[in-house]
Amino acid sequence: MASGMVSLKKPGTVTEGGFDGEELRFIVQEAARHGLGVMAHANGEPAISAAAAAGVRSVEHGFFMTESALELLRQQGTFWTPTVGALVRAADAAGAPNETKRFVCRLVEEHLQMLQRAWSLGVPLAVGTDCVLPDPRYSEAYEAELAFFEQAGIPSEAVTRIATEGGARLLGLPSSEWGVRSSE
Repeated sequence: MASGMVSLKKPGTVTEGGFDGEELRFIVQEAARHGLGVMAHANGEPAISAAAAAGVRSVEHGFFMTESALELLRQQGTFWTPTVGALVRAADAAGAPNETKRFVCRLVEEHLQMLQRAWSLGVPLAVGTDCVLPDPRYSEAYEAELAFFEQAGIPSEAVTRIATEGGARLLGLPSSEWGVRSSE
């Protein structure tokens, strides 16, 4: 973890927690010694930028993303898995008050704008839900996440590529494993 979580109790803040840049670099180096990549839970520009600069393979969530953080992700080739629906589900599950729900709606809109900007800049993207299998909501959450990508203005054909090739590339699968194939 490069940061804490988006606070639903103090809208606009990220809870405390996470590794600093030096610790993240050490984690990335150790993982690389074993042929592994690192995905970092990161919210807020400082944590997102520290994770990308440390060489993580992917930033998960990325709420409070900034233009400069997006540029760093692009330069580093760091994937962004925005998990838009994770915050919506958390607010719903917590029975959040209306003020918090309004904050979540605003944050989702900002997140979608940054997602569209990321796609325009060529930041590597992947689709994720933050659901842990076997969560019965997984398929519903995945469909909702794909819809968020389209709501951000990304064409459906590009969303399909992100959902297939993006995930395969993030996981380091060979190009022969990318894409969608007919089952016939």
